[in-house]
Amino acid sequence: MIRHLLFTYPATISLGLVALVFVVDLCLPLGVASAVPYTFAVLLALSARPWWFGPAVAAVCGVLTFLKMGLVPERGTTEMWKVIVNRCLALFSITMTLFLGLLRRKAAAERARAEEQVREHQADLAHVGRLTLLGQLSAGLAHELNQPLAAVCLQADIAARQAEPGAPVQPELKGILAEIAEQAARAADIVRSIRRMARRAEPVTDPIDVNEVARSVAGLLDWHAGRSNVALRLDLGGVPGPTYGDRTQVEQVLFNLVQNAIESIAERGTGPRTVTVSTSTGPDGATVTVRDTGTGLADPDRVFERFYTTKPNGMGLGLAISRSIIEAHGGHMRATGTADGAEFSFTLPVARKESS
Repeated sequence: MIRHLLFTYPATISLGLVALVFVVDLCLPLGVASAVPYTFAVLLALSARPWWFGPAVAAVCGVLTFLKMGLVPERGTTEMWKVIVNRCLALFSITMTLFLGLLRRKAAAERARAEEQVREHQADLAHVGRLTLLGQLSAGLAHELNQPLAAVCLQADIAARQAEPGAPVQPELKGILAEIAEQAARAADIVRSIRRMARRAEPVTDPIDVNEVARSVAGLLDWHAGRSNVALRLDLGGVPGPTYGDRTQVEQVLFNLVQNAIESIAERGTGPRTVTVSTSTGPDGATVTVRDTGTGLADPDRVFERFYTTKPNGMGLGLAISRSIIEAHGGHMRATGTADGAEFSFTLPVARKESS
């Protein structure tokens, strides 16, 4: 209770203490160094605002220390030189208390500034890290946006041909226009996701249902799989609950894996042509697996290295960025070679969203 009052009303209590010490000093013989308790009032005043209040109280205490000698001339049995020495010692105590208190307050202010600079430096480092990742993402941005934009152009061209004068209106026109809108919206989501990474913003923590993500990606790439004569299959299991993060980023990771699988099968040419996307539940969380019958993996341990690629026109960033996104969500990604292709999987922890 007392500590709370001292920190809440330091100015009022320090002035009250000055008055109390002065009254007590008036009632005691001059030889007694009763002015020394002024130091407590000065210490308390130094914790008050504004900054000049502490020095002002110290000055008042110094004046009152010698003022008492004029108000009460009798000095009792103490010799005058001893009285003056006692007063000077009291004044010295007040001055040193003020000096040490100001040094302490200056040190505390410098420490607070240093801590603030450390926090700002940490924030800058985090921002630089996001910008570094953004630089890597920008290199692969054209590749990532190429698919939705190519789909928009293709579907728009088909729609334009069906809408030519004299051409019969096909029932697929409505679906084609819906596909254009969906692909355009997806391209916009990718751009927004990258913009969030570039600026100093809190990460998105929306609920993510991996089964819904798998269905969405399958719908987006169904046309690409069909053009490549690849069967795209879903094998969705039950998951205990949603994970939390940026759905667009997780969707883009799965999109990249399925797209790579389709391209791997197209590169192989002959043999089985199947891509299977499956979800399952394990002790670590919800796992999404992409299995293909493509060319396989010559070196599974290097596929996540930056700038490592087996594609003639590849940049070697897609899988590296995908793994960094999954790890940023608290998960992990793996790659293994199979007898007839390759298998990529990532696991996201299933957890409750933290309450703010």
